[in-house]
Amino acid sequence: MQRIPSLRLPQRLPHEDAIRSFGDNLHGYEPEFWELQYQCYRYLERAPDTVLVTRYEDILRNMRALVSRDRDVIPIQSFLSSWYWFRKEHQTRLEFMLRNVEPPIQPPTDVVFDNVASGAPARPAHPNAGDVLFRYDRRTHIERIATDGLIRIRPASGFKTLEDDRARQDDECKKKAFLPGAHTRITTRDGIAIPILGDAEKTTSMPDYYAFCMTCDWDIDLLAAFDGADSCIVIKDVGEFTRRIEHAAAEQLSNWYFHHNPVEYFDPYERIKNEYLNAGICKDFRFAYQREYRFLWFPQNAEVADGFKLLSLGSLRDLAEVHYRVSSDAQPFVAGDLAHKAAPGH
Repeated sequence: MQRIPSLRLPQRLPHEDAIRSFGDNLHGYEPEFWELQYQCYRYLERAPDTVLVTRYEDILRNMRALVSRDRDVIPIQSFLSSWYWFRKEHQTRLEFMLRNVEPPIQPPTDVVFDNVASGAPARPAHPNAGDVLFRYDRRTHIERIATDGLIRIRPASGFKTLEDDRARQDDECKKKAFLPGAHTRITTRDGIAIPILGDAEKTTSMPDYYAFCMTCDWDIDLLAAFDGADSCIVIKDVGEFTRRIEHAAAEQLSNWYFHHNPVEYFDPYERIKNEYLNAGICKDFRFAYQREYRFLWFPQNAEVADGFKLLSLGSLRDLAEVHYRVSSDAQPFVAGDLAHKAAPGH
């Protein structure tokens, strides 16, 4: 018997072949089954109340951005799936109930989560496709990228110090995950069990590297997330943009390994079996609403990421569009003219 009401779930399921490909069946999409799973493996049981509150707020924020019809058909095991987030929300809210604590937000069960990218100048072919990219930033920075192709890449370690910018603040060289203390056994070399009072923390680390970050989709709410952002550049030819950025970095980072990819998001409290965790390409799922795409340079011969580097790609007017935020609610964005640096008035 279901113990808490579920939110209003999507009307569509993934194709039955996609469900079976994960060794799953239709029961995996039922809230009553989610509750059975959770009570058998209560992975949040020892998480502090403050962590549980923040987690729940982050999940709801992600749902507002990531639940959409094109994601309803993705199997529940993937963070790209609408169903993934409904399950996380339900199990986190169930933990509040088991503690006899009220969640910080009580979303009405009849609310329909269905994000629509209103006014989007371009959309990816599918979630995380990476065939069109966006960057939200201050107008001066966006114009510098668009007209002169000036890209500033930074050491990943620098994001950790952004104390007033929660959307960007993270330890990009270390990723933490937790093993539920009630389901984890740690012993000495002699086989003597070591008591676990909370959860066991596991950290994956790597040397510092350079990064340039964009996002995979259009979302005007990201302007509020990134401090001071009022403009967006849209890269429509990602293949050519990637070729130029790799070529521009070659002189300064000739011995570094260049890589680019959409970020993989993981739940630090419920890891997937055999889930690969790389500190450079994976992030805590609290950031999932950003749908980040990263250009990365990794050291190969003990090189050190030391300070910012400025890359010059040349004008991007043949690859990109710029959109500026204006005050009108009816038309929140207007397209800029890359032939001129002057932007529309605010």
